[in-house]
Amino acid sequence: MPLKLKYALPLVQTLVAVALLVWTDRWERALMRIDDMPGTPPSFTLLVAINAPLAVPTALAFRYLPGSWNDAAVVVAIAVFWYWVGLNIESWRQRRRILMFSWTPLRLSGDAIGVGIGVVCALVLSHDFVLYGFPRVPSLTGWLWFIPCTSLPIAWSVVLILLFGRDCVCCLLHSKAMLDAS
Repeated sequence: MPLKLKYALPLVQTLVAVALLVWTDRWERALMRIDDMPGTPPSFTLLVAINAPLAVPTALAFRYLPGSWNDAAVVVAIAVFWYWVGLNIESWRQRRRILMFSWTPLRLSGDAIGVGIGVVCALVLSHDFVLYGFPRVPSLTGWLWFIPCTSLPIAWSVVLILLFGRDCVCCLLHSKAMLDAS
């Protein structure tokens, strides 16, 4: 019996998130012995890049949870998010549309939120480039972190804007056709 994508994707992404969070914790503990403010670990930057649409809600809501509850909430949010991504992939394969509400006002609101998150991902990335330019990368390993940490948010923003924008246009055209028919 093959494992369905909507179950495999959240499982794999949850395992990746746990591994990156453990790596982040060990990195911070090791560097806190030497430096009181070591900066953001590369593993956490990669975790945020992989799950770029969750970056803003995670920063707003989960930072204030005590102790390890913060990491647990992030892992649960990642699992739910990737389950939704798996459902959308299956829906796209079957009907060539994303999984969204059927009631038009909710559908348009959801599409606006999806496009908005894509725009925010693009703006945050462009803001970093405007302020800091290309980062000074001391070695080849620095570029190995730089490439996925910049290309993943770009990919997320393009995919979100295109998919949700397409769904919004289709919904508006369908509503207009329904009004013209009556």
